[in-house]
Amino acid sequence: MQKKVLTFMLAFVLSLSFVTTASAMGYHESDIEKYIMGQLSNAKIPGGSVSIVTSGKEVYSASFGDVPETTSDLKIGSVSKVFTSLAVLQLADSKKLKLDTSVSELVTGFDGNSDVTVEELLRQTSGYTAEQSIKGDRIPAPDGKKGEYKDARINYAILGKIVEAVSESDYSEYIQKKIVKPLKLESTYTTDEMSGKDIVGGHDNIFGLPVAKRAVSNDDKEWDAVSATGIVSDAKDMGNVLSMYLAAGGQTLSYNQIEKIYSDGVDCGKTIFGTNGTSSLGWIKTKVGKQDVYYVSGAIDGYISAAFLVPGQDVGIAMLFDTSDVISGNDVISELMSNVVCLAIGEKARTIDSKAVMMPHIEFDVVYVIAFFASLLPMFMMSWWYRRTRNKGIGIVKTIVDVVVHIALPIVIYQFVPVIIENVLGNSLGSWFMIKKFLPECYYITLIVDAILLIGVPVKVIAAIVAMKKGPVDEDEEMPEDELFENLGDDAEKSDEDKEEKTEQITVDDVKQQESDETSEKSEKNGDENSDGSDDIADKTNADISETEQGVSDDDNAEISGSKQDMSELENVTEEIAAAAEEDDDIENVETKNDISETESPDEQADALKTQDEVVKEFKTRSGKNKKTEEYESSFEREAVKALETDEHENSDDTNDELKDIKSDSQMQTAVPKIKKRYNPQKGMPVKIVVEPDDDLDN
Repeated sequence: MQKKVLTFMLAFVLSLSFVTTASAMGYHESDIEKYIMGQLSNAKIPGGSVSIVTSGKEVYSASFGDVPETTSDLKIGSVSKVFTSLAVLQLADSKKLKLDTSVSELVTGFDGNSDVTVEELLRQTSGYTAEQSIKGDRIPAPDGKKGEYKDARINYAILGKIVEAVSESDYSEYIQKKIVKPLKLESTYTTDEMSGKDIVGGHDNIFGLPVAKRAVSNDDKEWDAVSATGIVSDAKDMGNVLSMYLAAGGQTLSYNQIEKIYSDGVDCGKTIFGTNGTSSLGWIKTKVGKQDVYYVSGAIDGYISAAFLVPGQDVGIAMLFDTSDVISGNDVISELMSNVVCLAIGEKARTIDSKAVMMPHIEFDVVYVIAFFASLLPMFMMSWWYRRTRNKGIGIVKTIVDVVVHIALPIVIYQFVPVIIENVLGNSLGSWFMIKKFLPECYYITLIVDAILLIGVPVKVIAAIVAMKKGPVDEDEEMPEDELFENLGDDAEKSDEDKEEKTEQITVDDVKQQESDETSEKSEKNGDENSDGSDDIADKTNADISETEQGVSDDDNAEISGSKQDMSELENVTEEIAAAAEEDDDIENVETKNDISETESPDEQADALKTQDEVVKEFKTRSGKNKKTEEYESSFEREAVKALETDEHENSDDTNDELKDIKSDSQMQTAVPKIKKRYNPQKGMPVKIVVEPDDDLDN
């Protein structure tokens, strides 16, 4: 009777415990879902799924983002170790192996004598390093120190071979027969069996942005062995596996083996909770609050996942996400997963910083940009390098610099980038194989930088050969645009100075000739007083104009030929040639200006300071709408307006330049006939200018 009472009381206490646990879980479910939904954007997670279980059932499950359901298949990466360790412990249960058995007694192909045991492989204290892998059928000896924890995939790759050797079956067949079917898992299989399966694609984080990728089988069986990273599953199946562990193994594993998992192991450093942990048989053990937590986590290219056991509260949590980011995203997702566990066991969760993912990526991107443009710098300086080689030859110092930049530097970059990446990020990224898988942007940027630097070798060799054949750069050779324009400016200034000196000389000679002509004109006037004054003045004026024109033309031709000889070095510069062609016009303008200064009063000179556009505009303004005839202040104004409005010959710009300096009728009388004679000789020029009685003339 007393025994029955005790049994009833124990059952009542257990029922209360179950109700309390269930109510606690019900309270935390809403907190967990709210937290995950609120942190997905901060953690830059495209999608994922979660399952929370007890030893008897699943109490909560949900999918987020682009993972449609909790039954959606995802690659679970390093969480595959859960299945491999379970298989090894099953073989130990069936007395087919012992955990302290040397691996060399179970499988063949070891290089050297290896005394590594099965348990050391499970705890990852065998001495193998993250860089080691199985090469074909050969298993290398450990490179590290035995007894120290090192997360190395080769440990579980060897355990997979042990499972196959001891069970005498393929690893995938063993998992399906001994684990998947007994636990009624519906979406769990190896990557060797994923052909035709509907698997959610993963995401690589490139330059801080998630880039979708298609799920593929492991491309390197020696590195990504199926037994280490090659399992595909979903959140519900993983929850069922965790329920089995919480239920003390049930029919799948003995409680004796479960106790070994829960035992203390070797120190493994910091955990994702920020606490110290120890390495157990396939699991990491740590303390969160007052609870012992066991977990397995890991990332594979495009995916990250974790499984947690909290035996003290009968809680198991599986979380699977379809993204991977070794720079910052994996750490942020690990923080999110640890916070979910904290909420599930009644601890506080931390809010994820929205900049936690992007800021480290921005720092890396800045380095990428600097490295890329720095590699282009030798190409940007190629023109300078070529001219210097032509002038000074190939020196020893310059050759050493080129060898360092284009040969030694690419080799150094290739050798030390993996070392730098591993020191900065860790995560076993000490090889180009791992960098290509988990940090593709760094891999391709490094290849581009090295390629640009190496291309400089043949480019500079060819350029050096050409430079040595051509020899030093001559002054007459084409120079860069900035130097060319600078030299042209200097030559133009010299040409202007020469023209000013020649103009001054010509002006002095013309003044003397003008005085002589005026003396001759006065004597002729005194001899012919009885003749018609107006006709004689017109004839003599035309004769003087012809003589002056001929004299000036001869002098100008001499000056032009001399000027062309002085500027032979600028014969390729069309602007200078055009300036030389206009030199005679400038001389004539100077001559007429001197004449004007002697004959015109200050008021007349001020009124005459008009441009060609102003002359035409003034005339058109005077011609009102009601006037039937055009009105000109003088016959020379009429000739100027017609010349400006009808000038269509190919040297119109020269004509405009000659007319723009005309300031009086006397200047117009001299300039217009010359212009017509020069550019329209076929019309019987020169044309005689008839001076009307109302013309405003000083002579």
